[in-house]
Amino acid sequence: MSKKNQELLLWIWLSTRLRPGSALPTTLLKYFGSVQRIYESTEEELSEIDTPFYGHEEDLMDKDLGDAKRILEYCEKNKIGVMTPEDHFYPEGFRALPNRPMVLYYLGNFCDFDNRFTVGVVGCRKPSEYGIHAAKRISYDLARSGAVIVSGMAAGIDAAAHRAALYNESFTVGILGCGIDRVYPKENDQLYEEVIRSGLLLTEYPPGTAPLGRNFPIRNRLIAALADAVCVIEGNEQSGALITAEDALKQGKGLYTVPGSIFARSSSGSNFLLKLGAKPCLSAYDLVEDYRLRYPALKGALPLFGKKEDEPKKKVKKPDIKKKIRGYVFPGKAREEEEKALPPTYDFIMVDEAEEAKKRSEPAASPLPELSPEERQVYGELGYQPVPMDHLITAERSAAELMRIITKLEIKGLVHRAPGGKVVLADRAEA
Repeated sequence: MSKKNQELLLWIWLSTRLRPGSALPTTLLKYFGSVQRIYESTEEELSEIDTPFYGHEEDLMDKDLGDAKRILEYCEKNKIGVMTPEDHFYPEGFRALPNRPMVLYYLGNFCDFDNRFTVGVVGCRKPSEYGIHAAKRISYDLARSGAVIVSGMAAGIDAAAHRAALYNESFTVGILGCGIDRVYPKENDQLYEEVIRSGLLLTEYPPGTAPLGRNFPIRNRLIAALADAVCVIEGNEQSGALITAEDALKQGKGLYTVPGSIFARSSSGSNFLLKLGAKPCLSAYDLVEDYRLRYPALKGALPLFGKKEDEPKKKVKKPDIKKKIRGYVFPGKAREEEEKALPPTYDFIMVDEAEEAKKRSEPAASPLPELSPEERQVYGELGYQPVPMDHLITAERSAAELMRIITKLEIKGLVHRAPGGKVVLADRAEA
């Protein structure tokens, strides 16, 4: 066995002894100086390190290289690339992580990420038509401007972003939460092949690793680390896209989000990011213009509504926000006519304070009728934009069970059925 393969075995051994996302391997490398010394370390040497091991001392004392050999043989047989932090093309964004991957498995080709504007485009797995349209349009325009699109190869927003970049024949990166030999979800099998041909697939999980739910939040830090900025297209409060957004903020990356309808539950999480200070992304133009000074090779992006600007602005006079808002709402003569229509005086309604105090003391009526736990769960997944019924079917909730729950909610006046097999909340304000 060559010296390089012998070292790869030790890196794979280390990565399989400690779970992905752990900062312990980096700590051990700083202390011992090399993966060879970690492998040769004794229990006494480990006990001298002032860091929590969380029970991994026994794992590190297991020096068997059998699993590492099987993984490396599989990779060589199937032409799967194996990379460690010692390799030249190991991304600098990963190298800066305190919990950087010890081993990367990849298919495809690396690009010069240090000199390419890279955007992480993420969102929910069951987006609305608006979310899909936004992901395609923004990702396509970013790719056309010269940006690299990185996402997680999941269904929904991720897949739409990758396909938009591929449609533009641009480089795209898919970071997996499972082994590189696993296609997840199954319907993305053709997308996998296209990304491998025109971009890069990579993962820190060894071949054979199943797409378990706990893997994906750990994977999300790599999407943020590889990107200069992260754009959240659409996601509710439980969306994993918000984890990627949090990772981006921790890593000091730019955070953008596409504003969504206040009535759409699928946009509640992404809209919340705006309140936290994320920049609104109305088109690829917003991202490209913010990064063109850092990446001069970027082509000017075209706003959805407006004139294309080919050169970055050098001096921008601070706009009068109030004037711009009023000019937009009431442009020209329309503004004058609107102001003429405003009443010169206002009538004030006197409030009976005793009556108001009596109202406040009365217990407030419940806004919803009594619901069973199953009904409340389905109600919580709906919004004021129609949701396809098949998006509400889960492993624990069959189609027949869903129809029974929807019927009960419909009888209680809480939901309506919409065309195309969709369901939507009844507007309580109009009740």
